[in-house]
Order: sequence, then structure tokens, then C-alpha cells
Amino acid sequence: MPIHHVGSLTVLLKFKQGVSPEDVELVKRSLYSLPSKIPAISEMKAGNRLPHRFDHGFDEGVIFIFKDEDALRNGYAPHQAHLDHQVNTDPYVEDKLIFDISSDE
Repeated sequence: MPIHHVGSLTVLLKFKQGVSPEDVELVKRSLYSLPSKIPAISEMKAGNRLPHRFDHGFDEGVIFIFKDEDALRNGYAPHQAHLDHQVNTDPYVEDKLIFDISSDE
């Protein structure tokens, strides 16, 4: 069985108190548009948050899948669409958790 190296990036967002539903949608649309703008993203997983007692108040989460760590580090992280997303959405975000995973599948 072949082994494929896969990198993934999990992003959890906590919105600032008082952020409007329209601003939340703006952030989500921006986040969800990244795969169409950044070729290094192989796949994206997103959905509705399921409340959990250990969710630490995070409101939104997404998982990006990359073919390897190089695609994550050099194809995604410095990409202008990613940098623009950060600048445009940071005013609405109180906190974020970024968790990178490397696995052999």
C-alpha cells in the first residue's frame, strides 16, 4: 500500500462580542473562498459547529487539506489571497487557534 504524506491546517475562530451576523457571513465567505484562489489547498472541510463543553467558545472552524507540508508552508501561508483574508477579517476576530497536522496516509 502506498504512503502519501498529507498536511492539514485546522483553523478555529472566535468572533468579537457584538459582531453582526452580516460580518460573520463576510468572514465565512472569505474563508470558504480560499480554495478557489489558492491552488495549494487540495480540499476544505467545513460545516456547522456542534457545541461541546470543551469548545472554548470558538464559533467557526475549518480544515484545509494539502498534498504535503511544502504546499501548506510555501503555497498557502505566503499566498496573497491568504494574507488579504487575514487583513480583511481580523477586525471581527477576537481569537483564533491554528493547528497544523502532518500525517502519512
